[in-house]
Amino acid sequence: METSQLTKNSRTSGFSLVEVLVAITVLTIGLSAMAGLVAQSLSGTERARFMALATTLTSEKLEDLNRWRSVDPHVAAGGSLSTDTTVGTLNYYDDIDLSNTTGQVSETVAVTGGYSSVIHKSTGEVIPNNNSSAPVGSGTIAFHRRWLIESNPVVNGVTLTGSRRVTVNVTAVNLTVQPPVSFQISAIRP
Repeated sequence: METSQLTKNSRTSGFSLVEVLVAITVLTIGLSAMAGLVAQSLSGTERARFMALATTLTSEKLEDLNRWRSVDPHVAAGGSLSTDTTVGTLNYYDDIDLSNTTGQVSETVAVTGGYSSVIHKSTGEVIPNNNSSAPVGSGTIAFHRRWLIESNPVVNGVTLTGSRRVTVNVTAVNLTVQPPVSFQISAIRP
């Protein structure tokens, strides 16, 4: 009797093949959903990081343009937010390269025969750099800035005579983050 009881207990203990397959399927679906959630979270974090950088670069350029007097050639009406524009000898665009590895920041503008850069090292050293090509490197995040300066802008149907509106747009150009990171801000000054 003991032998038949042992055989009966061994048949009823454990899991059947169908139960194991159902458990594996449920586990696979759960892990797949978790992996998708982690990937989306990482993508959102990376996008937020690039948006914060674009915001900082936009504000920095807007402050830079607002410090010039209205009669200065740097604020002559011109520029474009859709194409790279040069008015006279002034470019209304530039490129910013940020190094993830060295902390170096390069501000580059196109000049006749190549590019002109100002490199800000993490040590605080500022180096002018006149190369025939824009700086590139591994771990570099590139942003393209364009700005538009409008004299006597129209705001809500009202012409603001004697004022100017400065609009700056920054777009990340070498990222796989989709849609591309872009930030724009405007300020009106007398």
